[in-house]
Amino acid sequence: MENRIEVFRGLFNYNYYTYTLRDTERFPGAWKKTILFILLSGLIFGFSAYFGVDSEYLSKKLTSIPRAEYEMNKVLFLAGQIIQGLFFGAIMLFLPALFFWTVTDLEFKRLLTIQLFIMPIFLLEKLLIVPMALYLGLTKVSSPFSLGVIAQYITGNDFIIHFLAYISIFKIWVIFIEYKYLKAMTEKNPKIVLLLVIGIHLVIWLFAALFSFIRMENIL
Repeated sequence: MENRIEVFRGLFNYNYYTYTLRDTERFPGAWKKTILFILLSGLIFGFSAYFGVDSEYLSKKLTSIPRAEYEMNKVLFLAGQIIQGLFFGAIMLFLPALFFWTVTDLEFKRLLTIQLFIMPIFLLEKLLIVPMALYLGLTKVSSPFSLGVIAQYITGNDFIIHFLAYISIFKIWVIFIEYKYLKAMTEKNPKIVLLLVIGIHLVIWLFAALFSFIRMENIL
C-alpha cells in the first residue's frame, strides 16, 4: 500500500492516521518533505534573527565597538541562526526517529513520517517567540508557554533555568503525539513507550540547555 504523507492530517487526526500509517508500505515524498522542513526551519530561525530575537548580547556591544564591526556581528549572528535552524530541523526529525528505530521493530521511514507530523509544532513555537520578543520584550527563557518563568522564581542557576525553559506546552504536545502513534504501532508496554518518548526528549533538552548555557555565558 502506498500513502501520500499528509502532515497536518497526521498531526490533528492521529486516531485515523495511525491505521493508515500502520498499513502503509511505501511513503512517496517522505524525503522531499524532510528536506523542505529542514529548509523551513532554517528560514524561520533566520526570520527570528532578522528581528533581533535572542541577540541581547549584540545590543550590549552597540556602544562599545565600531559601527562596521557591529554590523558584521549582526550578519554573522543571522548566518549562525540560519545554520542552527537547519541543524535543529535535522536533529528533531532524525534523532528521535533513529532512537525509536533502535528500540522498536518499526521501519525507519515510518518513524520519520511521525516526526514530519510533529515538526509544525516545533516551528510554531519558534515563530510565536518573535512577536512575544518584539511586543512584550520576552526572551526565550521567559516564554509564558514554558517552565522558564517559574524556574526564574525558584532558582538562580542558569543551566536549570534554560533546561526548564525547554519544557513547554508545545513539547508536551509533541510527546503526546509521538506516544499515541508509537503506542498504537508497537507491541511494547505503553508505560515503556512513554518512558522511551520522554527519555529521548529529556536528553535533547539537556543538550539544548547545555548548548544555550555555554553559548551565552562563555563563548560570546
